[in-house]
Amino acid sequence: MYTFGLIGLGAANSLLLLHMEKEGLLEESAGIVFDHSFKAVNDKTYCFWAYPDDEIVQDLAAEIKHSWSRVVSGEKAEHLKGMRYYMVESIALYDKTRALLERHPNIIASNEEVREIEDHNVYIDLHTNEGSYQVLKVYDSRPPLINEVIGKTVWQSFEGWKVTFDKPTFNEETMRLMDFNIPQSGFTQFVYVLPTSKTEALIELTRFGNELLSPELAKDLLRNYLLTFNGNYSINDIERGVLPMSQNAEQYHRSPKVISTGARAGKLKATTGYAFKNMYQHGREIAVNESLNKSTNPWFGLPSRGGGRFAFYDFVLLFILKFRPHWGKSIFTRLFKSKPTAEVFTFLDEKSSVRWEIGMFARLNKRKFVWSAVVSAFAFMLSKPQRWVPIVFSLLALAINHFAPGYGTNLGIGLLLFFLFLVGIPHGALDGFSHARNLKLPAFIARYLGIMALVVLLWLVSPIAGLVFFLIYSAWHFGETDLIEWQRSNAGLSFLWGTMLLGIVLLSHIEEVNTMMSYMNVPAWPVDAGLATSLVNMMLFLGFMCAFWFRSAAWALSLIALALGTQLPLVLSFGVYFVLQHSLTGWGHLRTTENWTHSGMFIKALPFTAGAVIMFLVIYQFDRSSLWQWSSYFLIFLSALSLPHIYFMSRLYKEI
Repeated sequence: MYTFGLIGLGAANSLLLLHMEKEGLLEESAGIVFDHSFKAVNDKTYCFWAYPDDEIVQDLAAEIKHSWSRVVSGEKAEHLKGMRYYMVESIALYDKTRALLERHPNIIASNEEVREIEDHNVYIDLHTNEGSYQVLKVYDSRPPLINEVIGKTVWQSFEGWKVTFDKPTFNEETMRLMDFNIPQSGFTQFVYVLPTSKTEALIELTRFGNELLSPELAKDLLRNYLLTFNGNYSINDIERGVLPMSQNAEQYHRSPKVISTGARAGKLKATTGYAFKNMYQHGREIAVNESLNKSTNPWFGLPSRGGGRFAFYDFVLLFILKFRPHWGKSIFTRLFKSKPTAEVFTFLDEKSSVRWEIGMFARLNKRKFVWSAVVSAFAFMLSKPQRWVPIVFSLLALAINHFAPGYGTNLGIGLLLFFLFLVGIPHGALDGFSHARNLKLPAFIARYLGIMALVVLLWLVSPIAGLVFFLIYSAWHFGETDLIEWQRSNAGLSFLWGTMLLGIVLLSHIEEVNTMMSYMNVPAWPVDAGLATSLVNMMLFLGFMCAFWFRSAAWALSLIALALGTQLPLVLSFGVYFVLQHSLTGWGHLRTTENWTHSGMFIKALPFTAGAVIMFLVIYQFDRSSLWQWSSYFLIFLSALSLPHIYFMSRLYKEI
């Protein structure tokens, strides 16, 4: 059994190992590091800005190849106000890490490729082609699998030439940042000039776009650019690379014992690709937390907070780079022209003030950013209907009821039933084709029906036990699905949120709930209307505090829909959440995970949906004289249908 395992030994996990050694975490630990190459070549150049007395500069002093105190952007040359721009060659970092491994023979190096990560609650199994390795904690830096919400992924692709001129050509204290004096080819393209002496420099061409920079085009553009220096040169080395520019790169593992690092942890700045300092800081946070023995309990360890306004800025600029990439030149040129570079670096570090940011945006092309903000908002709404459809649906039902009492409710129930059979039941019916694929279909159906029969039997034996059991596993499932969608996955928080949302729906309709309970032989809930209202208000307040703390607009929108639902009848309030938020979210998770189409999903689910409709109609025949009696039958039917679905969906969420 190993104390820890590292998957990949690029910059992120190399920096993590250095921090772990610094915190004294390697002396007594048995570790294993997986990397298929253990690189011994210089394949990348990392750059970052910092002050000379910053910890990152002190820790990597021996690995820093060069630094600059002045920068040229556009036609402007300026000092960095005490800051310096640093260069670290990857080979220096790899050599430092290899030396660390040699100092710690208790850490094993393996060139096997990890194929699968399996959680066993107490430990993690890392499966390779050669065998399996048991570890207590895993740090995973494999490249992320990106599923974009809108459009294609934007890539930062680059090619850099390390050149030597035959005469002094450069000022070794001055580097050139984002020189756009090259053909743009319909994308955002620029050149960095990073001199390491009067005759040597790294000349790097970079493209932001959804098409990668081809070696042929890079060769032509770099040759033409080097002609402007009016000298003879030789090429000493060439480096190439590709980085994703995405806000969807961060990969969450359901187990708190598996921690993503590097690009997989979302440490690449989405709009610039800067990552080295973020990876350094992330490695430090992990090591310090481990040295302080901070709990990673899946129930009590809170998930990370969202990116706030900086995530919004990235979203707007990324939308431009996706759909108007040729605007990049004017945006970045005006940015560095209007503000000192040192202040822009502070903004890219996400440490600027709101006042500074307002002044910056006021000097940029406001029309382009307004276009991006408006169009991207509509595009996002189309891609995530579960965020806004419940609110619009509830408002329309309330408006119709205001002018024509009862019509909004009747129309709403009809529409919800339609969507229930269009999306709600089909998203559960797809269990047999996705995460239960290891079961043969007849066995899957038999197991599904068997679980449903047990749930119905529980209701018959003890309606109270059936109800309590249904509420508990529904709260768990609703909360789990929502928080995974909002990228705040956490077991304890999931159950808390699920309990709160059910509490808001049920307690705000306490009279209707108790009426239904009477038809199910369940005692009335001992909660008067005043107490129920107070509890609902408290849960709404707590929910909005969570949304604010975790910087989650999606969470806040869900609460707005739930608050509107308190003014609607119970069947609409619950139906809006279950069908228009929960089912649409689960449908989207299945579609993304399995790479299915909407039509393909509906067709796959059709036989099971038809079976559910038949069962639904059979239940309806029991008592058509009373809507409440029928509703009680439907609740039991829904609870029986839900439990096996929740089981299989929970298995799916453990895999993604």
